[in-house]
Amino acid sequence: MSLMHFVTHRIRKEIKDPAAELVNSEHEADLSSGTVEHFYAQTAAQLKQILTQRSGKRYGVFHPEITQVRAQIQDWLGERQTFIALTRRIAKHFANTLDNTELAIDGYLAFFMEKLADSDRMYMFHLRSRSSVTVNADMTLTETQYLDFSNTGFGVQINLTDWLSDDDSKYITFSFGRGDKPLQNQFAESIGFTDTLNTSAETEAFLEIVDQFAHTLPADQGFECKAKVVDYCMEQDLRGEPVVFDELADFLAAEVKAEPAKAFAHYMVEKQKERAQSAKQNSGLTPEQMAAQGASTQDVADAIKTELIPDRKKLRGFIRFSGKNKDLSLSFSASMLDTQDIQFDATSNELRIRKVPDSLIKQLKQK
Repeated sequence: MSLMHFVTHRIRKEIKDPAAELVNSEHEADLSSGTVEHFYAQTAAQLKQILTQRSGKRYGVFHPEITQVRAQIQDWLGERQTFIALTRRIAKHFANTLDNTELAIDGYLAFFMEKLADSDRMYMFHLRSRSSVTVNADMTLTETQYLDFSNTGFGVQINLTDWLSDDDSKYITFSFGRGDKPLQNQFAESIGFTDTLNTSAETEAFLEIVDQFAHTLPADQGFECKAKVVDYCMEQDLRGEPVVFDELADFLAAEVKAEPAKAFAHYMVEKQKERAQSAKQNSGLTPEQMAAQGASTQDVADAIKTELIPDRKKLRGFIRFSGKNKDLSLSFSASMLDTQDIQFDATSNELRIRKVPDSLIKQLKQK
């Protein structure tokens, strides 16, 4: 069984309240009981899927100077306290940081830990509930409460194995929920989370290289290549997996059916080296020089950037232009720009569309 612990605590605070009200759970979930283990496993799986599929994610580590939560987790890992004691202390610490603020929260703090084949992982989530109506055994109606997964707040995943082995510079994933950004930033600060990866900037740099590479292909294959890259990256992101350039190159070679596509991984690595050298990163050393001087595999990999955690918003904008206001919504493929179908005049800010969808033409003629 991969799920090892599961604990929930109740937390509530109105905007004008001086402090949060915290009701701690008395016991951990009894995961050895077949009666309840299924419900906890199902809940954990659903929360993990929410975290993975969200586009709003940040990646980082524990801040070296904010040690309270980090030290508590280390005490638990060292068997100096139980998991439920750990979660009570984290919940209490977060509740204390809300004192005398105008932040509000209502719901539950859920903590669970799973042991996988390659890593141990700890999760923290803000859960919200909502009311509904249910039918009793005597066929009367009554109010009931249930977890509203569609309105889940922040979520945090800590890869304990990577953290303890000092093998990753992004062992914490912080996932933003709907609204309440100040509250979610407060929780990130309370646990000592600090960003180490700017997915937006890295995706933008990656897409610039993809665009350059697409121009080395025949004209009829360039846009197809870019579209396939975006599809692949989006799929990897939804799975919660990074984009490995070697694997992307193999995918392109099979999908685009172009011999030059096989050179994609080499092209990416060479461009990343050029950027690293021009920016004089890593003390001005090339990845090869770093390896020769005994740099760790992780440092060399970071210098070359052989993989990417993509930003979904940047991916969408790469092959489609879109925009809207209260009166107009417009979206079209980037391949249509500067063709006979769609042209943009940067001087007058005018967009000329000659190929109008048939369904829209039909509506316009009816008017």
